[in-house]
Amino acid sequence: MRLFVLVFAGVFLLNALDVRPVEAKRRRRRAFGTLHVNSGTTGAKVYVDGREMGAIPLEKPLRLKVGRHTLKVAKTGYTPYIDVILIKRRKAAKVDIDLLPVAGVLAVTASVPEARVYVDGRFVGLAPLTTEVQEGKHSIRVQKAGYHDFIATQKALPGAKLRLKATLKAMAVGTTPYRPAPPPPPRWYEKWYVWAGVAGGAIAVALAVAIPVAVASGDPVSDFGADHSFTIR
Repeated sequence: MRLFVLVFAGVFLLNALDVRPVEAKRRRRRAFGTLHVNSGTTGAKVYVDGREMGAIPLEKPLRLKVGRHTLKVAKTGYTPYIDVILIKRRKAAKVDIDLLPVAGVLAVTASVPEARVYVDGRFVGLAPLTTEVQEGKHSIRVQKAGYHDFIATQKALPGAKLRLKATLKAMAVGTTPYRPAPPPPPRWYEKWYVWAGVAGGAIAVALAVAIPVAVASGDPVSDFGADHSFTIR
């Protein structure tokens, strides 16, 4: 009897061990739902709980855990959409969103790096940059030390993107401290090879004088020969 009970308990335990992983997987699958985000605002970015999930149009529905999530859809020049979405177990939630354009989008590039960009006299950043501007005409100035300012006027429309390429022309050399004039060329007497030639000529003259003098002035004693005798009085 005891043996039968032990065998039965062992079989039951093995079955329980086999079932638990499968049941756990089923529970995990049931702990998720999906979210469909439909929008006509192409290029808008989708965020869930602060994490970027992609851009409109999304390739597939978002798989999210059961519970409440913060959904944000945003695009430069448009009012952002923010809401709290409830995801239910093995259910599909659906959100239809069309963002409202409220400002123009200005994208500025420059022919020189780190040029300063001003919109209506207000500094907005260094090129290249993309920024929102209110609807209407705006004066845009791109500035860099050592270059002439680039100035243009652009009209912004809500949701429309303005692309501006600023070509900055360099100022003439010597007209600005940022482009100083090159130093003047050295004068003829400041050139090294001039003084090298002078020194070489001086040495040649000295040798020309010294050698004949040395040859002409022989030893006064040896010139008389060995057969001569001298008497000192």
